[in-house]
Amino acid sequence: MPGLRSDPVRCGLCFRRGFQGFLQRAGLPPESLDGYLDSIVARLREGASPPEAGVEAWKTLREATGHKDIFHGEKTFFTRELLARLPALRKALAASGEPAMGALAAATWCNLVDSAQGNAIPTPERLLEIFGTPLTRDGRRQFLKTLESASSLLILGDNAGETVMDRLFLEVSGYSGRVFYMVRPLPVMNDATREDALEAGLHRYAVILDSGSDVPSVIPSMLSQEALEVFRSSDLILAKGQGNLEGLWGVRDPRVYHSFVVKCPVVAEAVGLPEGSGVFVSSTGLEA
Repeated sequence: MPGLRSDPVRCGLCFRRGFQGFLQRAGLPPESLDGYLDSIVARLREGASPPEAGVEAWKTLREATGHKDIFHGEKTFFTRELLARLPALRKALAASGEPAMGALAAATWCNLVDSAQGNAIPTPERLLEIFGTPLTRDGRRQFLKTLESASSLLILGDNAGETVMDRLFLEVSGYSGRVFYMVRPLPVMNDATREDALEAGLHRYAVILDSGSDVPSVIPSMLSQEALEVFRSSDLILAKGQGNLEGLWGVRDPRVYHSFVVKCPVVAEAVGLPEGSGVFVSSTGLEA
């Protein structure tokens, strides 16, 4: 299953922006940046997708930090700030008459809480303003219609914070089937781990399982046996964020829907939409 075709130059620049901030946050010498980037760019030139290309660099970074979660503070901040806003969000969604639709949109826009691009992340207050912005490509109704007859739903999680909006969707959707929520097994960027999913309260609505892979993405061939079995057997799959999009690019499976914000020119060209677009679409209708 091929991943998104990467661009060594543009993807390399994106990694440079991100890793500059990561090294500063971790208190590591800035001169070590080139060492991380050399391994990443080499993998990109071999045709690896961006999540695959960064695997070894992330392992090295974890070792250099003593396996600390260098984004723990940021993840906790966004999770708790959005949890505090749940009562107001529930009330607003109930008043809208279409709470599941609104929750899916909020969870899509919450994909902006992303440390990978090295760009500024919106404040919680700004996120709430963005939640009402129309999606550029919108397959939410089709997804909800399919969900009605699905016995099981697998959500492929992305960042901590977005987890809270995924929980809100599960709360208001009324879905009674079995739900699985897949997280990263180890800290990578501000992606959600089991600890982050528990902090968001997702364990009340879903079975939490990790992918078994260091990749900041879900790539079926790299999943653990348990995770792969759940992926294969789930009736409906919701893949959150650009990382999971990149790992699943080329998978044309009617069970799979993508929810993400376009945040780089490579993805913008691939899907035929401008950067900043909010997207909720079936994998069968993904490409431009």
